[in-house]
Amino acid sequence: MGNRLLKLMAIMFISALCMLTINIKAYQARNNYKAESTEKTGVVEAMYKLGDDDKKKDENPKIDYSKTSWKIQSLYKDDKQWEKELNRFSKDTRELKNYIGKVTKSQTHLGFALNIKEKLDIKVSKLSAYVKLKRDTNKDSYKYLDMNEDLNKVYSDYMEICSDLELEILKLSDRDYRKLMNNKKISKKYGMYLSDIRRSKDYYLDGKSEDLLVKTSSISNLPGEVYELFANMDKKTNLTPAQYASEIESEDRENRKKAYQGEFLAYNDNINTIAGLLVGQVKKNVFYSSQRGYKSSLDMYLQSDNINTKTYDKLIKTVGNNTDSLHKYIALRKKALKLDKVFYYDMFVPIVEPVDSNIDYKKGQGIIYAALAPLGKEYGDILYKAFNENWIDVYSNDKKVSGAYCLPVYGNHPYILTNYNNSLKSVSTLAHELGHAGYEYLSSKNQTYYNSNPTIFTHEVASTTNEALLYEMLIKNSTNKKEKAYYITQYLDLIKDTVYTQTMYAEFEKTIHEMVENDENVNALVLDDLWGKLLKKYYGDEYQLDQLAKVGWSRIPHFYNSFYVYKYATGCSAGVSFAEDILKNGPENYINFLKKGSSDYPIDLLKSSGVNLNSTKPTENAIKKFDILVEELEKLL
Repeated sequence: MGNRLLKLMAIMFISALCMLTINIKAYQARNNYKAESTEKTGVVEAMYKLGDDDKKKDENPKIDYSKTSWKIQSLYKDDKQWEKELNRFSKDTRELKNYIGKVTKSQTHLGFALNIKEKLDIKVSKLSAYVKLKRDTNKDSYKYLDMNEDLNKVYSDYMEICSDLELEILKLSDRDYRKLMNNKKISKKYGMYLSDIRRSKDYYLDGKSEDLLVKTSSISNLPGEVYELFANMDKKTNLTPAQYASEIESEDRENRKKAYQGEFLAYNDNINTIAGLLVGQVKKNVFYSSQRGYKSSLDMYLQSDNINTKTYDKLIKTVGNNTDSLHKYIALRKKALKLDKVFYYDMFVPIVEPVDSNIDYKKGQGIIYAALAPLGKEYGDILYKAFNENWIDVYSNDKKVSGAYCLPVYGNHPYILTNYNNSLKSVSTLAHELGHAGYEYLSSKNQTYYNSNPTIFTHEVASTTNEALLYEMLIKNSTNKKEKAYYITQYLDLIKDTVYTQTMYAEFEKTIHEMVENDENVNALVLDDLWGKLLKKYYGDEYQLDQLAKVGWSRIPHFYNSFYVYKYATGCSAGVSFAEDILKNGPENYINFLKKGSSDYPIDLLKSSGVNLNSTKPTENAIKKFDILVEELEKLL
């Protein structure tokens, strides 16, 4: 039921909500870009000196906003046209409703119904994208909140129709279903969609009960929507998100401590309310999973990707049992910064002085071109399009939400939101989001609509593969020990933040769901205590846990997109493996993986491309990479 839109909404989350695309129309720059980008040129000029000529003319070039902001007129000319299309969409859903009661009578009727639904899904994803993009660049405007509410009402009605359609499809006998799947015209376009419905047959309820659950869908989103309003509009702090991100990395310990306290106190002052929202989210999941007959909330969420809960449990066990190198890295941080203990506010300051702290956007593009050159010309052409055809809203401003994401729009190019601040982290974030965009672009160009809907599980592979390639290139082309040490710390932080930290988040999320499923009381104190224990488990003895750090769980928006965070960890693990394979054997295998879109289930797509996430090998490989990098760093410090 609206799987593409639900997954699309998930892709839009920060920190990595993720995801991307792009196009390089003149691969050789159209003049200077050279594939032999392994030649050392020093620091972050990174082999492609994009913008150097401009810099000679003007040491402080003005930003050309004509290429650094979205142009969403390709979706709708203006808000009025959006409103007209929303009304038209609402009317068009009646055409699909007319087929309810007929689709099991003949394959022809079903084929027509599926064709109508496909067109409606494309339309509603476009409607959703427009209001999302507008809202996130006008966050203080209630107009787009109202438009979003109007969309939700129409979408809820549409979901009821889709639910009725899917219930009818479920009534097909096994014999009729096999005959349907043998119809190549239908199975080629709709095979995965029909398979998803059939696979979830045991979890559908009778007509009235199913309708009731569908009608509550808009209500069930309230915990996340209220949390988003608090985090983006009502939270009272002295620093903007961009300022906080800068201050928490300050060399001045008092500055970063003040930033930390200001940010965390804003959440702590509302901790019981936020706890109520998160527990409400968990209780919602427990209710839906129990009503539908799933073994657990985790089982319900993993079923959508056809993933076994053992894969989730193996990740937590494998990472949790291999934290020695992470503890060693934190000990190196303590030594390098000359600290008695490492507090939360000491975890983000560079332990090696940045080699270039002012990477303007043009130079950042050049670094990305060079780092992703191993992916070949076809991928390079996508990058060019992204940079030059207004796919990206680049810079922070008061009206814009924090974070970064990629929003796919079928039949159009993807849109990327970043808050670029001239740091290497900004470059890495942009490369990450371009990974999402490239995946969407290649998928939609090579697959039908229902097969061009990569899941978040595989999306995070595409994004972190780009980041891994970025750091591999920078480390390889470093010209001195200082550069190399700095780039190693950046790669270490990528693995720390995605494999280790996101697995810690995943363990927290699983535990609180199990508590509610076992009728245990969960409140702010319980959540604080659990978070504190996990911080000590993952970060070790050199990490000093203070009371304020225990409220860290309250700052994670991804918890309202349940059982999402583990996909960062599996994605990074697979991304490290893919990056190594690309550099060793070329891009063909990986590009083919991207082009397959969602034509098979995530685990099977990855397995056919040489990365088996049913095993612990990819996770162990990422941990091994972390081990090697820690040893290298220790020698350089």
